[in-house]
Amino acid sequence: MKNFSILAILTALVGLCLGCKQEVNPNYVFPDPETTPAVVITPIEKTTTSITVLIKSIYAEECAYHFAEGESLSLSIDEVFSKGTTLNAENGKEVVVSDLKPATAYTFIAAARDAQFGSVCTPVTVITASDAPESNYPKRMSVEPFEKSFEDGGVAKGYIVLADLKSNGNIRFCPTHLNPALTPTAAFEHFKTLGLGTPYVVSNAGFFWDGASLSLCISDGEVKSIATQTAYPDNAAGKQITAYPVRAAFGQNADGSFEATWVYCINGKPYSFPSPLGNDETTHTFMTTPPTVNTAGAKLWEPEQAIGGGPMLVYKKKNVAMEYYYREIMHTGGTSGNTRQPRTAIGGTKSGKLMLLVCDGRGKNGSNGLTLSEMADIFVEHGMDYAINLDGGGSSAIVGYNGEVCNTPSDGSQRQVPTAIVIAEIE
Repeated sequence: MKNFSILAILTALVGLCLGCKQEVNPNYVFPDPETTPAVVITPIEKTTTSITVLIKSIYAEECAYHFAEGESLSLSIDEVFSKGTTLNAENGKEVVVSDLKPATAYTFIAAARDAQFGSVCTPVTVITASDAPESNYPKRMSVEPFEKSFEDGGVAKGYIVLADLKSNGNIRFCPTHLNPALTPTAAFEHFKTLGLGTPYVVSNAGFFWDGASLSLCISDGEVKSIATQTAYPDNAAGKQITAYPVRAAFGQNADGSFEATWVYCINGKPYSFPSPLGNDETTHTFMTTPPTVNTAGAKLWEPEQAIGGGPMLVYKKKNVAMEYYYREIMHTGGTSGNTRQPRTAIGGTKSGKLMLLVCDGRGKNGSNGLTLSEMADIFVEHGMDYAINLDGGGSSAIVGYNGEVCNTPSDGSQRQVPTAIVIAEIE
């Protein structure tokens, strides 16, 4: 009888545990699953005969890199370790390679591994400087063409701009409001007259309609344009309604760090929220009234510089593009997040590194474009903490150091835009 009682108690306890398995503490953080080690190579500076790259390994016990002259390099993990140089790159390691040939392409490849897994990063090609455009940018800033191929045959081509604003304190991130709207090339010339430094890169920025900005733009702490206040999605019955989108914005704080958050403007001032709040196009649920200063999580957002867009692409180093695409009511606006399109996006790190990406599409320059998630992956690969999508399609255009357009806009020419991203250098 005694044994039976113990068995019954044990059985009851097991049943109780099974019955309660759905009542998980919502605040409990489950440990991350076992992760394959990774390694990222980021070019950060080059001269006529040297190249500096940042190598960072993630979840790796050991890391090695190798480089060779030319624009292609394919090695296995074992080959990288046998031919290359091993290093501890857990916290990021700057590697300077000297005595190179001027105006010559070199490709870097790195590998990371632990006791169980290993991986090789995508090779990165860097060209030493000469009289070519590469030598005409400030130190700690690079403007490089990129090409990415996908398993389904798709190809994405465009330009990636990287700038370390902490290492070179003269580089400035300058969101610029344009009234009237101008092409990026015209904006480049206009910026020269403002006395804010020498422009080196200009691209299109936020969304607009009929020449007027629909996205947040803050320049030197002054709000130049506010984020759109309304959107017009369909409800579950297929009837168009008025909704209040809380969308991503990217900014630089007074300490030089970059961050991204969700913003809605109240009385002309941007307020930050911890999410896009109660909107979701997939379930046809939308906020019936706009957020207020008393809405849970509302906080006045006061960056020095900022640009708005949407959706959020990378948040705290994670690809969140499709998680927030519908919640920011971006599908209604024709962003076409799941298809490959010409796109522009911007991202950065808490340590002051900035990344701008412009991708061609619709067959221009032999490029199909990127989905939002594919674009977010590129920012994650480059170690960005945050990134947001900007206006794309025919608006996507980037101008280089000489004021000339670098990419091939899908309209065949540059559009006039009311907001622009300018990366400049002060004297």
